[in-house]
Amino acid sequence: MSYAIQALDLTKHYPLRRGWLDPFLKQGGHIVAVEGAHLTIQEGELFGLLGPNGAGKTTLIKMLATLIVPTSGEAWICDHPLADEAAVKASLGLVTSDERSFFWRLTGRQNLEFFAQLYRLPGGAIPERVQATLDQLQLSDLADTRFSAYSTGKRQLLSIARALLHQPRVLLLDEPTKGLDPSASHSLQTLIREELVGRQGVTVLLSTHNLAEAEAICDRVAVIHQGRIRAVGALKELGQEPHLQSRVVFGISPAEMGDLAAIQAQLPGAHVEHESPGAASLSIPLENGSNGINHAVAVLQGLKCRITTIDTQNPDLETIFADTLARQADEAPVTAQAQGEFSPSAPPGNPPAKSRWQPNLRAFPAFLKRDLHTEASYRFSFLMQILSILFSSATFYFIAQLLGDSPRLNLARYGGDYFAFVLIGIAFAGYFGVGLSSFAGSIRQAQTTGTLEAMLATPTSLSEIILASSQWDYLLTTLRVLVYLLVGGLFLGVDLSKSNFPAAGLALLLAVIVFSSLGILAASFIMVLKRGDPITWLANAFATLLGGVYFPIDLLPPWLSWLSKFIPVTYALEALRLALLQGAGIGELTSQIVPLLLFCLILVPLSLLTFRFAVYRARIEASLTHY
Repeated sequence: MSYAIQALDLTKHYPLRRGWLDPFLKQGGHIVAVEGAHLTIQEGELFGLLGPNGAGKTTLIKMLATLIVPTSGEAWICDHPLADEAAVKASLGLVTSDERSFFWRLTGRQNLEFFAQLYRLPGGAIPERVQATLDQLQLSDLADTRFSAYSTGKRQLLSIARALLHQPRVLLLDEPTKGLDPSASHSLQTLIREELVGRQGVTVLLSTHNLAEAEAICDRVAVIHQGRIRAVGALKELGQEPHLQSRVVFGISPAEMGDLAAIQAQLPGAHVEHESPGAASLSIPLENGSNGINHAVAVLQGLKCRITTIDTQNPDLETIFADTLARQADEAPVTAQAQGEFSPSAPPGNPPAKSRWQPNLRAFPAFLKRDLHTEASYRFSFLMQILSILFSSATFYFIAQLLGDSPRLNLARYGGDYFAFVLIGIAFAGYFGVGLSSFAGSIRQAQTTGTLEAMLATPTSLSEIILASSQWDYLLTTLRVLVYLLVGGLFLGVDLSKSNFPAAGLALLLAVIVFSSLGILAASFIMVLKRGDPITWLANAFATLLGGVYFPIDLLPPWLSWLSKFIPVTYALEALRLALLQGAGIGELTSQIVPLLLFCLILVPLSLLTFRFAVYRARIEASLTHY
């Protein structure tokens, strides 16, 4: 038998959080979300995960989707262990009921094209695949409409379209009909049952607390309660308890019912369900289908009972669900053996070798295109940013005119022009601000907009998502710097004729690496603490005061001037000013380049190790998407 999903003793305990230092300390307690879950789901099966809110359904699905790290246990998706994240994510599609998981300023087509690149689809095949998926979900008429204009039902269909882009073998649906009206729910159920499972053979794991939905479309269901799977099987199998078995009910004239004891002797389990002066109902367990009914009729007629009506009663899923939840909480959970043979292609404890990670280079143009479309939808904002550059340049120009020749002594090594000095300071300080804030900002934005989890469900790694999300900020900052220099050089008298651009480029590159490393450290704090990032606050505060953005550090008291030597922006701005205003070469900038190199050697490995730890902690706590 071929299985699409196999889980063996899958368990998730969330650590208790009591104080703000808890992320850095060993936890003393935990909350049980899922305990010892065993599942075997066949290929092409529509399997329901049924349970009340808080039962552990979403946690179990997110563990299978590799979004949450299990505390213990193992699982395989299409024979790939969860440790092989890229292969697992390539094999499955995840659908949630979260309407915030798309970019609302983009059209449906633009959203799908973006996610298609994160799924590593070949660039040339993306337009055709996106159109085919839109046609399949009957969304072509809304393809070029902004997502913000979609109805709730259409948003859910687009969510399924996204999950089907890479033609996965397994589809995980976490309460897909939540919030839909009855008509939309029925249409979505028909799509899942008839098209995805029936025609395409996709394996579907559907989480729901809607009993009617599970009963209508699922081949089998698992009842999960308080993190434990209590029962697994088809509806008919789950009703095998004596008090849940199907029964045949005979309407019998009370006057001719005969001896009840004699009936029970020949038909075990028979009892009177209802009796009145004019009618009685005799209920008997139904065994062997119609043969069982024929046997019961023959027995009753042999005992001289006059039968007026015959009806059958089957236990519905609601009855079975209520009965399962009524069992003792400490009852033993369903084991793998209770579900039949459990035989993953790779034995537990010896999973296949982890596939080699390959970078998704298509993610970078995908994010660039996304941000360009988004920025284009805010045209007035873009114009305001350009105008702000002109106004700030003019402001410092007139301040320089007010100061006259008084600052020339302190600025002699930079050419003596205060306006040129401060223009380079405010222009290039933007790079440092982007390096500090863009990584943490991209995480924060994706968390608050609800798109982070959808991106993490693709084979593209979190590190690639963050790096690609930050490139637009760097490009926009580069444009601002060019505008500053053009305005200053062309209209406000800044002399850049002696500029040594290769030396300035090297200093800028090292500075960007240093501040990006600090930004990755800041993102690590955001990942764990969510708010209260001390790195960005300290760097911004000290850079403004001690970095020499608005005035030369020679003006500072000696003890503050000494502190400024521990701030990378001090060396970066000094190198940029000497290279652009005085034409200094790389050899003349040794006293600035060497400290920047040392900052790189210390901060780059430190930031990467810290970020790796922060991501691991967030996945353990299932808090990657929390903010």
